[in-house]
Amino acid sequence: MRATLEEYEFHQRILARDDRIAFAMLAERLYVPLIQDVRQRAGMDADPVLVEEAVGEALLDYRDAPEKYNPNRASLHNYLVMVAYRDFQNAYARESRATRRQISLFDPAFQEQDVAESQKAIRTADTAEIVESQLQVEVLWRLIDEIFPNPTERRIVTLIL
Repeated sequence: MRATLEEYEFHQRILARDDRIAFAMLAERLYVPLIQDVRQRAGMDADPVLVEEAVGEALLDYRDAPEKYNPNRASLHNYLVMVAYRDFQNAYARESRATRRQISLFDPAFQEQDVAESQKAIRTADTAEIVESQLQVEVLWRLIDEIFPNPTERRIVTLIL
């Protein structure tokens, strides 16, 4: 199924890269339907956070490289569902691998001292990560405010994030 006329027009506007709101308008129209379709494809018991992250990533990837999409091969909606579902599968696989790698604290191989040292190292690393993450978030919000002076555009970007 090819791109609809509306999708094709949005695609051309985004490809031209001179229309500052085309992507925001497209994202606002497609975000919820994409989440619904990817969640349905992934299964209703799929982690909704992973689904939303995958949809957001797919939209941002499209915004960054719209030339990868061919409107003669598929509708933009179907293309983004395919990309988001692939991103979801990759995120789910990464999460599954990370879960399998976790070591139980009840494992007899751990000594009390090892557990205490591990917890102290984790707390220190977590604190550093939290501080770094907060700094990155503050910088991100400042950039969003600069790039998107229009409150509606900022709302759309916030929704995507």
